[in-house]
Amino acid sequence: MKLSRPLIPPPDSYPFFYGWVILAVATIGTIMSIPGQTMGVSVFTDHLIRVTGLDRNDLSLTYMIGTIASALLLPLAGIFYDRHGARKMIVVASACMALTLWYLASTREIIAGAAEIFSVPPTQPAQGQIAFVVLASGFLLVRFWGQGVLTMISRAMLGKWFDKRRGLVSGISGIFVSASFASAPRLLHWMIVDIGWSGAWKCLALANGGLLVIGWLFYRDNPEECGLQMDGSQEHDKDPATGKDGHDEISATLGEALSSRAFWIPNLSLALWGFALTGLTFHIVSIGSKAELPENETLQLFLYMAPISIFANILGGLAIGRVRIRLLFFSLMLALVIASVAMTHLESGIGRLLTIVCIGASGGLFSILLVVIWPRFFGRKHLGKISSINMMTMTSASALGPWLFAQSEKNTGSYDTAFIGCAAAAALLLLASLKLKNPAGGACADTKPGCS
Repeated sequence: MKLSRPLIPPPDSYPFFYGWVILAVATIGTIMSIPGQTMGVSVFTDHLIRVTGLDRNDLSLTYMIGTIASALLLPLAGIFYDRHGARKMIVVASACMALTLWYLASTREIIAGAAEIFSVPPTQPAQGQIAFVVLASGFLLVRFWGQGVLTMISRAMLGKWFDKRRGLVSGISGIFVSASFASAPRLLHWMIVDIGWSGAWKCLALANGGLLVIGWLFYRDNPEECGLQMDGSQEHDKDPATGKDGHDEISATLGEALSSRAFWIPNLSLALWGFALTGLTFHIVSIGSKAELPENETLQLFLYMAPISIFANILGGLAIGRVRIRLLFFSLMLALVIASVAMTHLESGIGRLLTIVCIGASGGLFSILLVVIWPRFFGRKHLGKISSINMMTMTSASALGPWLFAQSEKNTGSYDTAFIGCAAAAALLLLASLKLKNPAGGACADTKPGCS
């Protein structure tokens, strides 16, 4: 017997614009990527070292290999996203993320089982090789489905539902994402203390099963397929001369985007931010110890950054439709320059203050720009392919960050060389951002300040 009505009302029957539901579920989807983010993985590293017998260098190498491999696969995810849409993709991604987390939770059993199959005694070096392959595979999957696909789907979908309000909704989403990311290490630590590292990963796997249900019920790729318009525009909002509603009609192909300076300046700026922040996050305790800061005081820096990031989200969301977007990229790189220099003087009060303010502010701007820039500059038709190239670049940069920071410390006894290198690269991109313009035929007329 057929149901008389669907399980949930169709999007066009809501008494308010369904885009606000999309804002809520896209935010949840981004938060659920935490187990695939560096701050979500780093909490488990000491437990994995103890269980697998790998040393810290080998574990870092498995993380780098897995992350780079996942980055190379992300363009395929972008193709599937453009072809199948957000709803089908979130179901697949959340299911695969849940299975991946369960796989990581079973690391000890998988290594033992593989060793038994290949008749490898625990004392032989081959046992370590098995552990290396198991963890590299796990990191590949968790970074691909978590940091990569879940984040890409949620942010790209949010960008498709809003045009004039993209800055506002990305700012609102960023408030909750920033707060969740900042509190995640401590919450995961409490879970590990309470139910163990394996139990914590299994609970996160079950939570991603819940995301699967949320995604199937509420994710929708774009407003047009639901009989709606971006921002909740109505028929009477259309331009009578053109019959269009004034929203973005550009549909740049991936090749057109890749041949444009308007792609590479934002892409490299966002990737450099990811590179620097991943290197900082991965080695934060060691960086703090070299500045003679206690571990607890060093970790508290992230908590102090959270309100700054939230404030930057709000301010950036209000500003992005009123100022030229190049100014926000200029501000992002300026904050990174100052923060990189400040991190070389972390032992001083002013160094810590500038680090907190600049990293917090840049984090807020980063989350807004990541949602807004690609649909504004290149449209929505090929958004998955274009944003996946950006995710590939950022993920690759985040893989290299911890390793290159470690090389700086190994060869010079300090992380200063890495930070100064980040400052120099950010300064170059700061200057390049002054030339950043919306591509010809872009979303809005050049007279609108938020469009270029």
